[in-house]
This record gives sequence, C-alpha cells and structure tokens, in this order.
Amino acid sequence: MNDTLLIWIPHLLGLGFIFAFGACVGSFINVVSLRIPEGMSVISPPSRCSICGRRLTWYENLPVIGWLIALGRCWSCKAHISFRYPAVEIITGGLFAAYYAAVFVADPYGWLGRFGGSWFQSQGFIATIPAFAAIIALLAALFAATLTDLRTFSIPLSITLTPTIIGLVAWTAQGMITSPTRPQPWPIPLAESWPICAAVIGGGCGTAISLLLLAKGIFLRSFSDYHEYVKEGEVLADYPHARREMRRELAFLLPIVALAMAGFFVGRGMEGFPPKVLQSLGGTGLGYFAGAGIMWFVRILASLIKGVEAMGMGDVHLMGAAGATLGWIDPVIAFFLAPFSGLAWVAISGVWGSVRKGSSRREIPYGPHLALAIVAVVLLRPVIIDAGRLLFPGLISANTSLHERPNRFK
Repeated sequence: MNDTLLIWIPHLLGLGFIFAFGACVGSFINVVSLRIPEGMSVISPPSRCSICGRRLTWYENLPVIGWLIALGRCWSCKAHISFRYPAVEIITGGLFAAYYAAVFVADPYGWLGRFGGSWFQSQGFIATIPAFAAIIALLAALFAATLTDLRTFSIPLSITLTPTIIGLVAWTAQGMITSPTRPQPWPIPLAESWPICAAVIGGGCGTAISLLLLAKGIFLRSFSDYHEYVKEGEVLADYPHARREMRRELAFLLPIVALAMAGFFVGRGMEGFPPKVLQSLGGTGLGYFAGAGIMWFVRILASLIKGVEAMGMGDVHLMGAAGATLGWIDPVIAFFLAPFSGLAWVAISGVWGSVRKGSSRREIPYGPHLALAIVAVVLLRPVIIDAGRLLFPGLISANTSLHERPNRFK
C-alpha cells in the first residue's frame, strides 16, 4: 500500500499542478472571450467589477478561490458575480488534467493508454513539453472559441491563429529535440516524403503571396460589407452576395493550390527522405491545410449552391488550428463527428422545448459542434477507435490506434 502511494505521489503532484495551471488559463479564457469580440485589450484595463468599476485585488483574481472567498459577490457593491467565471476555470483545469493523466499516468499499453500511446511516457515529460503545450493550447483555444461563438456567432482570428502558430512552432521544435531512434511512432502523421514536404512548402509560399495580394488590395477581402446588412440589435444578416464573395475566396486560394501542386511535382524528383525537422514541420503544415481545406471546400460549395454563407471563416480557421496541432487525420475524423453533435443538440433542445411549454429551441452556431468533436478525438480516443472498428471493421483493424500510426523518422 505504501509503495503504491509512493508511486502515485509524483502523478498527483503533476495532476495538481496541471489543473492549477489550467485554471489560470481558464481565467484568461474568460477575459479573452469577453473582451476580444468587443475590440478590447486583454491586458488593459485590469480586471474590475462590471457594475461599480472597482479594481479587483490579487486574491480576488485567484482562479476559483477568489470567487469562493468573495462568496460570488463584489466586496464593494455586493453585485452578483456570475458562476460562469469559476466554471470556466474548473472546466479548463479539468481538460488539462485529463489529457495529462491520459498520456503520462495511464498504462501506455492498456485501454486508457490509447489516448496517447506510449510515445509521451517513453520520451518523458520534459522532452515532450512542446507537443504537450501545443495540445493543451488547442484545448484552451477550442473552449475560448466556443464561448465566443455562442455569444457573438463569430470566432475572432486571434483565437484560432494562436494555437496554429504554437502548433507549427512546437512540433518543429519537437522534431529537433526528440530522438528518432526510439521504437515508438511519432504521435502525429509526418511528411515522410519529399513530394509531401515540397507541397506543404509550396502551399505555405502560396499563402504568403495571397496574404500579400490581399494587403495590397489586389485581392478583395470577402464579406467586407457584411456589417452594412446587419439590422440593429442582431448579430446575423441576410446577406445577398454570398456567391460573389465565394469567387473572391476562390481567387485567394488559387496561388495556394497552384504552388502546392508545383511543389509536389518538384518533390517527386528528389531522392531520399527529408530531414526529421522538415518531416515534423511538413506534418503539421499538412494538418493545417487538410483541416482548413476540408472546411473551406464545404463552405464554398454550400454557399455557391444555397446562395447564402454556409458557415463562417472562423470554422475554417478552427479546423486549421486543429490540423496544425494534431496532424491531418484527427480533423478529418472530427469533421465527420461534428454533425452528430449538431443532431444531438437539435434532439435535446427539441425535447426540452416540449417539456417547457412556450420556450423555443435555441439555435447555436456550428463552431461549438466542431470544437466538441475535436475535443472528443483528443480525450475520447479509445471510444472513437472502438466505435470505428465496430462500424468499419475492414477499415480499422484490431491493432490500429489513432495515435500509434506506423510512421517514424527515416
């Protein structure tokens, strides 16, 4: 019994630290989700009571504890402080701790170990900090995007761009510090061939060119006049020019697709394998283009068919961030899982509306369903694997794990 306790003490300390860190991030998420949509700085002014304007003390800003100390009320004007604040902090801390437990505490070869396979534990926490930081940054961004989208029906670019940059930098750094001689497979799909690496590099150059042309005014920003059609007191508009705007977005994508194809054909003439850092960078870049690409394709196609904006660009950037962090496979799986979340919401809200007579079903944007699907792929991986084997026995074998893919540095 004592030996077991000694084994678990480091894990408990680690879980406690990660939960506390996640709660602090949750406090920041509260600030981000409320201020960024309003165009405010997340740094200034410091946190204060929304009613009387009194600046909060340092201990009132402590995650969860500050709310409990104040008993959920402002010490000055006694105004009620929403439970939303500690709830977001607790949920974020729980998400971080759950992922830490899945990849560093669970038996790497047991059922729970399929959350992250054996790679994280074989490398150790210190050596895998970049990868771990990238994934928890994505979880935080998904939560912030959900809270913002539910309130404003939009996802600010800054919320999705942050995990995208962290993912690209972190996995590139991970490729520099992790030994390629270990037998465990890399946790995200690598770009193991020159054609794929060259295609990703070409797509990145095409993106830079398109952004430059957009900044110079040669490409026109889509839906730039959308706000003119929004009626007072509403957040959405009946915009009549969706098909025209899709043509602008297709023009933006043209250099990206063209240079990605050119890079692919150039890469076919190169021999050997790319360096491990380039394989890692190419893998996360491929994930970004796959995640954003599948959503952008659906957005353009559906908008052209229906004549109205089918989904927001925030959804495209959200899936791009997921791909940059998790590789190309997971966002594709999340893409097919998200409609089930939407259907479940329709069913639940319909039943709730019939139980509470006079209440109407509340429509919510698609972003939260995408975010929930991505979180499910990360934190419910064994369930998804087993369900996939049951539904597609010929496609997913009994020995396949979404994190134990047969790729490694060459």
